[in-house]
Amino acid sequence: MLAKIKNKFRLKIDPKEDLITLGTMLALCLVQGLVINGFYVPNSFLSGGITGISLLFNYLWGLPSWLCLLVLNMPIAILGIIHLDLKFALFSALGTVLFSFSIAVTSFIKLPAVDPILAALTGGVILGVSGAPVVRRGATFGGMDVVAMFLSRKYSIPMGNFNIIFNLIIMTVLGIIYGLELAILSMLAMFVANVAFNNALVGMNKTHAVFIISDKSEEIVPDIMHLMKRGATYIPTTGAFTGIERKLIYCIVRTVELSKLKSIVLSHDPNALFSVINTREVIGRGFGAIN
Repeated sequence: MLAKIKNKFRLKIDPKEDLITLGTMLALCLVQGLVINGFYVPNSFLSGGITGISLLFNYLWGLPSWLCLLVLNMPIAILGIIHLDLKFALFSALGTVLFSFSIAVTSFIKLPAVDPILAALTGGVILGVSGAPVVRRGATFGGMDVVAMFLSRKYSIPMGNFNIIFNLIIMTVLGIIYGLELAILSMLAMFVANVAFNNALVGMNKTHAVFIISDKSEEIVPDIMHLMKRGATYIPTTGAFTGIERKLIYCIVRTVELSKLKSIVLSHDPNALFSVINTREVIGRGFGAIN
């Protein structure tokens, strides 16, 4: 039991990577703070999660949103440190502090007024895109993402479902107090932010599972491994019509590598059959860290 506790609180430090993560978080916190104060606050929009609650407190009672954000995130930070990966939790707690600081600092910067719909679209895109690199670095800006991750692991509640329910409650309160139109514009901004975040997180360089049927599989695989530095797997197959036994090739590549893979295969076998399948997520062995 003691060994488990010690292992839980063992912190693996990589100075170079951790500094890059901190720099990324600071820069993007300032961007998001500018968007919140430049596009959301002037139009009384709400974002999702704890930030949305902080903005609502600011609109209703004039409480500083950065202070509300900091106070509301304190118990969440403690929850994360106790129950989640220590490094992730610490980065998320630090992200909360940086985000609160950025909202306080950028509140003095005034951007030109824009149409509310344009503000919702533009603000949503910037918030979504700027959040993805932070998650890629293994951190968040704190808030309900930490709670959602905890509930997902403990009770098998999908993170997305929890966030949707929580944000719908916030938007319902906004609609009751400030009217339906403002709630709809806030939901539009939130939807755009989620779409932008998901696309930015996956990026244009998606991964694909490729099945290749060829009589020259033993000539193709060495080139895949040596020229592309990718692994491949043989799967024994038998043709249903011909009865011929072959070695089907299975490999995973990124979008930018597909053309090179096709070139390699066709150089050995112009009659090879390809099946390219989009994958939702690939983890490990050169494709992503296991969190």
